Amino acid sequence: MSSKVKLTYEQVKKFTEAKIPNEVEDEILTRYAEFSLEGDMVVKDMVPYFESLELPRRFYKHVRKDQVVIEGTDIVDFDKLLKLTYHILVFMDNETLIDSLWELLIRSSGKDRNGSVRDIKDHVLSIKDFQKIENYLGDAQNISLIDMVSVATGGKRVYITYLDFAYVLGKLGYLRF
Repeated sequence: MSSKVKLTYEQVKKFTEAKIPNEVEDEILTRYAEFSLEGDMVVKDMVPYFESLELPRRFYKHVRKDQVVIEGTDIVDFDKLLKLTYHILVFMDNETLIDSLWELLIRSSGKDRNGSVRDIKDHVLSIKDFQKIENYLGDAQNISLIDMVSVATGGKRVYITYLDFAYVLGKLGYLRF
């Protein structure tokens, strides 16, 4: 991965507005319909929804409520759910790449030394962790990893999860889909 990657609007748009294959969209719609036959699909339906698609828990366990609901409610927004589910499928296809880069960040921050977290996908990196990583990299790298936290979270949190990091990689154009 080169540090000279320039993020362009086209790269971001290619990922955020990706054309979802019809067969994938149909399957997601079918599953959504199963959970909304007798009323709106709500947040408590999310785990059974992902299980019905046979998605591994390690990819959806960090999904936040605000990523899938109509603001101010517990009702799932189909468009948000569609995009999120498709992105999870993209992340699954790129798991090896995402894992290797995420693990590199975890090791550089020193978080791997505590040993309390078994799965790298369960690690959370804070601004302090990114400061440690930047110190580890030294002045030779002209990058600001702390800005990644802001980009990944829309400025709403001071930490990022594996899922946030995967979104950043997608926006930078590193993921195949």
